[in-house]
This record gives sequence, structure tokens and C-alpha cells, in this order.
Amino acid sequence: MIFITYWEINPDFDPAELAEIAQELMSKKIYPAEGVKQIAFYISTSDYWGIGIDEADSEEALVKNTNMWRIAKPGFIKSMKTTPAMDVVKTLPILVKLKKQIKGL
Repeated sequence: MIFITYWEINPDFDPAELAEIAQELMSKKIYPAEGVKQIAFYISTSDYWGIGIDEADSEEALVKNTNMWRIAKPGFIKSMKTTPAMDVVKTLPILVKLKKQIKGL
């Protein structure tokens, strides 16, 4: 299953710490978590936020993958939201069918 994660870094922290935390997690071979394939990981060029797009084999793998950042440096992540995601081309027919079921059109 594909997941999108939106995160914001606490502006009181040095953004260079992101690289230090990532290096620590990768050197311990725990990031990305087992069962997670990282598709994309981007950070805004002007503000302290970013997104990750991951494919996870299980909920457990995703929990580890997203929360290790918070555990590695408490307070570093100001906000994080993760949700299952779907290609819009696949989503639209489902929504059209759902509308017909609800509205009777």
C-alpha cells in the first residue's frame, strides 16, 4: 500500500540536523524500515516542511518508518500526518460510482 506523509520541522531546530538524524538512522540500517520502499522524500526549499511517499508491506513497517524520526530527536518534528494514498486515475471511477450510489444518479 502507498502512503503519503506530510511533516513540518520545528523552526527552533537547525534544519541541518535532518541530515545528521538521517545519517544516524541509515548507518544503523533501520531507515527505511524493513518492509518499506521509499518512493520519494522531498523537503521545501523555502520552509521547514516536506513530504515522503512510501510503499509499506504492513502497518507495523509504516509505524516504524514514520515514528523513528520523532524518537531519534524528540521535538524535531513539529507536525506529521500520514495517510494511505491512491493514484488519482484509479480514485476517480470509485468516487463517480460512489456518487451514483449516494445520489441515485
